[in-house]
Amino acid sequence: MFNRFREAKRKRLKSEILDFEERPLKETKIARAKELRRNDQLEESQELLLELLEEYGEDPIVLFEVGGSYDVLGEEREAIPYYRKAIEAGLEGDDLTECLVCLGSSYRNIGEFEQAIATLEKGAEQFPEDNSMRVFLALAYYSDAREDESVSILLDVLLKTTTDKSILAFSDALEYYKDNLDEVWEE
Repeated sequence: MFNRFREAKRKRLKSEILDFEERPLKETKIARAKELRRNDQLEESQELLLELLEEYGEDPIVLFEVGGSYDVLGEEREAIPYYRKAIEAGLEGDDLTECLVCLGSSYRNIGEFEQAIATLEKGAEQFPEDNSMRVFLALAYYSDAREDESVSILLDVLLKTTTDKSILAFSDALEYYKDNLDEVWEE
């Protein structure tokens, strides 16, 4: 029994050491790819991420970053499968939020408005406090000729996030209008 316990502990420690040894290399390469992207060296960034993909093909962060690489190159159709795979692979937290925004935006950019709306509505439901998700949802609604819903969301986000006193002075009226955009008072 003691030998089995010691062997299990040895395997767990070995696994943890391997994780520790791999993590800095992967994270360092991702950080470098992001730096290259910020410096407008998009092809170099993508090349580095595609190399990482060969090593870590199932890693949700790597999949997400590869999708982002295609996205910034204006290749949204190529980005979408990577975003989807990243989500399916278990992407979490802020990365998941950002990925859903990017996926929805990419669908919108290629004219797949229903997919964009479904993705962003799901994201807005899952992350109700994320205003970027709601703003991109408003853009998707607008692209789908749902202007009232679009403006309503934008007014809501504006009212919840602004500190501009001139806008806040009209907050009651804007709060009313966001739900009654088409209302006209007749004499």
